[in-house]
Amino acid sequence: MKNIKIIILLSLLFVMEVFAENPTTPIKNPKSGVEIVVAVAANFKNPMEEIRLAFQKLNTETNIKLIFGASGQLTNQIQNGAPVDIFLSADMDFPLALNKDGYSLHQPKVYAVGVLVLFLQKEIDKHKSISELLLSDNIKFIAIANPKTAPYGKAAVETLQSLGIYEKLKHKFVFGESITQVNQFISTGSADVGFSSFSTLYGNEDTFRYWKQVDSTTYSTIHQGAIIIHSKETKSEEEKIAINKLFDFLFSTETKSILLKYGYKIQEK
Repeated sequence: MKNIKIIILLSLLFVMEVFAENPTTPIKNPKSGVEIVVAVAANFKNPMEEIRLAFQKLNTETNIKLIFGASGQLTNQIQNGAPVDIFLSADMDFPLALNKDGYSLHQPKVYAVGVLVLFLQKEIDKHKSISELLLSDNIKFIAIANPKTAPYGKAAVETLQSLGIYEKLKHKFVFGESITQVNQFISTGSADVGFSSFSTLYGNEDTFRYWKQVDSTTYSTIHQGAIIIHSKETKSEEEKIAINKLFDFLFSTETKSILLKYGYKIQEK
């Protein structure tokens, strides 16, 4: 048990040191005039970086500052006064709760549908089910994002409960505070397997070579919701226009092509 705790502690320290989810530096444009702060669920980091670039090419007067983290943590920051203009959650529950409590003047809107996958350290028998793989004696540590703050972690727990193996495996769980930390547990070998977002694969095929898509009927559909946060401070008309333009851009044809590239599904109307 002592060795296990050491492994987990070292992994956490490594993640916090090297892969901390700090705000990104806004990309400065020649006609800089308006800055928009967007809080983004960790699973959506890479596609949002592309969306930011695409938007700023068309709107050179606007800078976008991105803050990444688990959806629950970001929600807590917003509730505590963090100056956020738009929130991209990994579910609808957190944005709906913010709207209910008066943090937004409008209902959240689904911008993407997430896909849950299981990543493994070693090559797998494609014919084996997820239950067979996880119940193997070779699996010592299973990485899962904190289900209280990370919707993909909640989906993973739902899957294990649906398969009837949650109680048999819960002693093997290693919790990360977000998908980013879960991915680091897997890539560094601190966990044998881990549940993450399918979008992790894009551009990281060499690191995450062994994976298996989770049956979508074993977990609630991961509707990722976007919401404009109602600021306590008075916004200029220029700022309001920029915020709404970016929000609308999240549902544009260009953004949809980025989502599909990263393995997300598009919400059917």
